[in-house]
Amino acid sequence: MKNFVFVLMIGFILSFNDAKTSYAEDTLKVGSVSSDQASIYEMPKLNSNIVTNLVKGEEYPILTQKEASASAQVHTVKRGDTFYLIAKQYGITVSELQTTNNLLGTRLYIGQQLVVPQETLTHRINIKDSLWKIARLYQVSADTLIKQNGLKAIFLETGQELKVPSGFYKVQLLEGGGKTGWIPKSNVDIEEVNRFNLGWKYNGTDDSYKKQLKIDGLDVVSPRWYTLSKTELISINADKSYANAAAEAGKQVWPLFGNRFDPQLTDYMLSDSDRRHKVIELIKKSLLHTKSQGINVDFENIDPKNKQDYVVFIRELKTALQPHDIVVSVDVSRENADPFWSGSLDRAGLGKVADFIVMMAYDEHWASSPKAGSVASIPWTREGIELLMKEVPAHKIVLGVPFYTREWVTNVNGQVRSIDRTILETEKLIQEKGLKKMWDEKTSQNYVEFMENGEKHQIWVEDKDSLKLRYDLVEKYHLRGTAAWYVGGASADIWNILK
Repeated sequence: MKNFVFVLMIGFILSFNDAKTSYAEDTLKVGSVSSDQASIYEMPKLNSNIVTNLVKGEEYPILTQKEASASAQVHTVKRGDTFYLIAKQYGITVSELQTTNNLLGTRLYIGQQLVVPQETLTHRINIKDSLWKIARLYQVSADTLIKQNGLKAIFLETGQELKVPSGFYKVQLLEGGGKTGWIPKSNVDIEEVNRFNLGWKYNGTDDSYKKQLKIDGLDVVSPRWYTLSKTELISINADKSYANAAAEAGKQVWPLFGNRFDPQLTDYMLSDSDRRHKVIELIKKSLLHTKSQGINVDFENIDPKNKQDYVVFIRELKTALQPHDIVVSVDVSRENADPFWSGSLDRAGLGKVADFIVMMAYDEHWASSPKAGSVASIPWTREGIELLMKEVPAHKIVLGVPFYTREWVTNVNGQVRSIDRTILETEKLIQEKGLKKMWDEKTSQNYVEFMENGEKHQIWVEDKDSLKLRYDLVEKYHLRGTAAWYVGGASADIWNILK
């Protein structure tokens, strides 16, 4: 299903651009600006406070829009309306609303009609202008220009000034999940994009992998094909037959490239330009041979000294693959205090050079954690999204979701150990033991516990309820999609939630 982020579910991306372009199928690219920056306003008004400036080429999701109209907009007062609420709705001040309607007091009555002041721009006509060209530039209709200016003909006189009703887009900015602003429509290009669901391929057989390709709701598969190697620099285990089967099933293939969680091996490759170049050329050759559409780079446990080396590598990889329309996605941990597993990642830098940033929003309580707890509580996940959105635009963020949890076992001495459980294994265990799920408000998840051999067993359950809340976060923050670890861990009804 399609979405225009506010009107549709897939979304619009805003890209500040100075090129005049035409309409293309499924993509609207309109706009002409004369400088390298465009102002973002607090309200949809050119005399409003400027929140920030966008640099040409930056991209942000569009939340809603304010249409341009030749005729003044009229608001009919309804129960509960106040001057303040009406002014806020239309992005104007109470004073402007009162002045336009010649009102001195603050009293309103139901059914009263208020004229909403219209924002206009002034365009001075040059010799190359035409009515159609001006209309396309400002994203209004020629009829709107004719009515607004009382034109009696479509022929324009050089030097003549036209009043152009100004439309605005409300855009989502960096600096956390709540910061927004308004930009004139004439300053941007619009690109329609789809959400997608990626699934990492792991812990299965050839038969199970083929069955997984039939999953409705799974758009991208990521098999582990590339790994750093001590002897060969990179180990390649690409499977062209699997890539062909995925293509026949309508799935994209973005093979995973891992670093074995080895900081020394990672440093050996990243710190040397010749070794980086060799790795990139080998990967490019393999991706083209298998006709893969992307790559997923999963380097973890990196030495902090390689923080910028990693950004350079991703930039070089993207440059090499871009002519072939192969996308680059990079996995990052949910922000935490560990210098190797989190602090070594320049999320802002990676977000600028990669197409997508996958936030691995799990292991809040890791396998060897001394304390039992959720793999990924919803509040912890939400906070992680908001932290990442301070550095990476939302439309580039893919939310990693766990198709697993952990069974925590606490002995009589208070010592804790854990057992990894997929969603399928957890549901089977709950049924076999006749356990009843209880809702845990703190984690926003279902929870079960039981005693066995004098030990306490606890599970914060991943199921349809928790996955629904995770997808709600994708929609709320206008993220690009989800990435599931891993494909075989859940049943089809889970995928139906993400579809």
